[in-house]
Amino acid sequence: ENSGRDVLGVTNQSGDGNTMSLPPGFAVQTKLLLEREFTNLARSPTAIKSRTIMSLAISLFIGCLFYDIGNSDFSEFINVQSAFGGLLMALMANIFATAIPSLVAFPEERPVFLREYSTNHYSVASYFMSRLFIELLITASQVTLSSLITYFMCGFHANFGIYWSALYIMACASTALGVMVGSAVENPNVAIEFLPALFMPQILFSGFFVAPDQIPDFLEWIRYICPLTYGVWIVVADEFEGGRCDDVVEKDPTIKNHCVQVMDNIDAEQDDAWWNYLVLLSLFAFVRLVALRILTKKASKFY
Repeated sequence: ENSGRDVLGVTNQSGDGNTMSLPPGFAVQTKLLLEREFTNLARSPTAIKSRTIMSLAISLFIGCLFYDIGNSDFSEFINVQSAFGGLLMALMANIFATAIPSLVAFPEERPVFLREYSTNHYSVASYFMSRLFIELLITASQVTLSSLITYFMCGFHANFGIYWSALYIMACASTALGVMVGSAVENPNVAIEFLPALFMPQILFSGFFVAPDQIPDFLEWIRYICPLTYGVWIVVADEFEGGRCDDVVEKDPTIKNHCVQVMDNIDAEQDDAWWNYLVLLSLFAFVRLVALRILTKKASKFY
């Protein structure tokens, strides 16, 4: 017997016998879309496997390259700087592994989304929320795998909970940037063209290549809209604070406190950790809302 309900819509018979399609509520739409997303992942796990392999390969490479750098002799500035480099690479690995797939996801699904939206199957908001939930889960799994590998292979001393949470929230904020760009373009190939614009500023303004006080004043604002900036501040402050270099200085007062030097170079303060978390969450929410607005306008024009 036909219940009158299709995959994502509700169909009823009008008085003259014609069929009308009435969409369910937001909660039902989101639930059904999530069920479809999980079904698609189960039927075609290629995307999950490729993202997992990418995270695994990049993290293992970083772990081997910076193996046990966190336990090296911090009386040498080069070792402290190398530990900073290892932290930066671990952060960047999560940006690339999570944001790139999200960048091309919306352009790839655009034809299906527009067809189903135009036939009144669901709203833009419910589609967006279902995609958000899936991305948060996948990102969490990728970050967990990557953080476990890089943290223990590199020998970092930061609190693991802070290390993982900083990587995760920063990855989510960077993924939101990818979603925003992906929502604005129609072709996955065009979305890929925006990769340098999304990632190069974050790398250049992270504090590793150029000290913040050497950045021209008219460009300095860029670092404050880059998720990587706040991720670096959180993990570097937690890694180098708490006396990592104090013992070295106490043994030989002629040696500079290189941990403090690195933190001063990038303006990192452990007391600002919660503020940095708040900014990352705000960036994530704001960019996601902008992406939702862009997608809504694109869908409305099509409809």
